[in-house]
Amino acid sequence: MEKIKRLRKARGLSLSEVARLSGLFPEAIARAEREGQDPRASTLSKIARALGVPICELFEESGHGQRRAKQTKKA
Repeated sequence: MEKIKRLRKARGLSLSEVARLSGLFPEAIARAEREGQDPRASTLSKIARALGVPICELFEESGHGQRRAKQTKKA
């Protein structure tokens, strides 16, 4: 889930820091960040708590790509 990686980097946190805050191993955080991975709800909950966001934010799109796609279609 690319959103996890973006949120982590935006907060200036390393994989190890998120792991420490969440009680997970750094490898679990890295797996959750990879595209095509489907982390468990309990893992996502711990990561969200470590990042200081509600779990639903991990699933929300930023909207930037959607706006660009709409603008491109209009042009």
